[in-house]
Order: sequence, then C-alpha cells, then structure tokens
Amino acid sequence: MNKKNLTIILCSVMAVLVAGLIVNHFFNWPIDNRDTSGDIGKANRFSREIEAADLSNMEELLKTDSTFKNGIVAAQVVMQTRTVQFGTLLDLSNEVAGNIPAFAEVLKDMNANSEMVNNVASSLAESADNLNAALSGEECPDLAQSSINASLAYLTLQKQNNLATRFIETTDKYLETAQGNDKLKLVRDQWLEYQKTTAAIEGDKASAEALAKKSYLLSGEKALAAVENLDLNIKVAVLQSCELAQAMKLPNQIGSAIRPQVLSNEISKLSNAQKEILARRKKYPYNDLMIGSTSKIFEVFNSALNSSYLPPLNQSEVGNLNLAIGNIISQTAAANNSEKLNKKKQNPPFKEK
Repeated sequence: MNKKNLTIILCSVMAVLVAGLIVNHFFNWPIDNRDTSGDIGKANRFSREIEAADLSNMEELLKTDSTFKNGIVAAQVVMQTRTVQFGTLLDLSNEVAGNIPAFAEVLKDMNANSEMVNNVASSLAESADNLNAALSGEECPDLAQSSINASLAYLTLQKQNNLATRFIETTDKYLETAQGNDKLKLVRDQWLEYQKTTAAIEGDKASAEALAKKSYLLSGEKALAAVENLDLNIKVAVLQSCELAQAMKLPNQIGSAIRPQVLSNEISKLSNAQKEILARRKKYPYNDLMIGSTSKIFEVFNSALNSSYLPPLNQSEVGNLNLAIGNIISQTAAANNSEKLNKKKQNPPFKEK
C-alpha cells in the first residue's frame, strides 16, 4: 500500500462531498460541514437504512456511479487496515506484557477475542475479493451480501475497542512504579493512535478531546526505532496504520518522525518481501488482508487521485471526510435487514461469538 493508495482514501470520500451523488444513490444523508462533532458519526444518528434497491443493484452502481464506487472502496480499505492493526496490536500486547502480572486481566480478555478478530478478517477478505472481482468486470452475485457481512463484522470488532483503552490505562498505571521498555511503550502508544482514529471516524468529539490530553510515551524518533525491531508482518502493519493516519490528516506519533514519501517507500520495500509474509500467514492469519489480490481496488484509488477538481481541505472538511467513511460502513451494515435484499439467497451474516 503506497502513498497514493492511502491518500486517495480521503480523495475518494471528498468526491462524496463535492459531487453529492451518494446522497441520492446511497445514504439519504444530509452533510453539514458546520457539524463535525457529537453523535453525527454514530450509527444511531443515521438510523435510516440504505434503500434496498441500491445495494441489491450494487454491481451496476459500481459501473455507473464513480462516487458510490469511491466511497465503497475507501470504506473497504479503512476497515481492512484497522482490522489488521487491531490484530497486530493484540499480538504485540501479548508479546510485550504477557509475563507481567499487572496485565493478566486485560490480556485474558484480549485473547478471548482473538478468534473473533480472525473471523472479522476472513469476512473482510471475502468482501475484498468480491469487490475486486466486481471492479474488474466479473459477475459477482454475492457482492452486496459480502459487503454487508464485512461491515457487520467490522462493527462487531469495534465493540471491543474498550480493550485498547484498558491496555493504555494498565500501562500508565504500571509505569508509575516500574520502568518499561520501549517496545511496551510503543504498543501502548499505538493503541492510543488506534483510539484516536476511532474517535475521528465516529465523530466523537468528547473522546477525541480526552485522547488528545494523553501524551505519547515515546518520541516519534524512538517509536520509529522500536518499529525496526519488529517482525516483518507486524512492522508493515504498524507503518501502514501510520500512513492511514497521515492520509486522514490525524497527527500521529511515527508520522511526526518520517516524511510521507519516505514512509511510502519503506512500506513498498517491506511489502515486496511477499514470500516472507506468506510464510508467516499461520502465525498472523489476519495478514491475508494485507497480501490479498486486490489490485483493481488500488487502481480505483489511483484513478480517483487524479481528479483535478478536488479542492484543498480545511479542518472542518477533514472531519466530515472521516465521518463519511464511518457512515458508509454503518449504513452498509444497516442494509442487512433490507426486504428486497433478503429476497435473494444470502450467506449467513457475521455473528458475534
């Protein structure tokens, strides 16, 4: 995933705001640049379901409505990147704190959700395969349902975000009387970044302000140095999540120490070590999301990046772009109860265990 791939996440959703087409075709959702806080990004704030005709006709819309296509693709990439990030940090949390008694309770609860993380990743991998096929012009009768299932799965994973908060709080308390190493501090800081992105996507101003008050334990330079000692797969996942934060215009720890182009080049270099990544699949099954064959999805990213009419973003617009991503996800999930869609044979939706 290179700089263009991630930068286009914002450009893609910017097209939603500029063209306004998705309001009629997808959301029935009023966009107000003056309101970027509170509950505006939460699913219950936009409880109206997507019209059944839209998702039941998803393949056609991908062909005829570039704004719809860009929005769906952007949401898919954000869900993939964050799911990989969650799974990566779960593994890293065990690695850095597994032998520290103070972390036993939070790690127990984290590990109880490891199977769910893999199930979410599998659902997203299926959705990515179907979306990539549809974008390539192939018939894909399961596209709509797999997209819904992936969104439902991702939202289920988001219900476990309190685990991130608990790890942060446990680390801070532990370090009041102990001297932790940089790797533990890095994991704590990365969970903090994960939650900052959550607040941005959900438009949760209160959480964003509370998280902003928490300082990083490592400087950007020290965090980058700690990343160098990570397993290859984990290193790629951490750097990609950093690149996503940069694309979403979110201040982030590692991004403060490395220029976007340098970060992009480093990710490309590491990602080219595909054989090594493939060899580690069993250890980190959610990495299927990083190495899946989804070239057409990224082709859409690069194509949209060349749109010359996109204006510069101010802070208010950045906030609404991030909210747009969150609402594409929640509204897609809401379509699971669509009467028209349910007339078709469906795969069973993701269920929380």
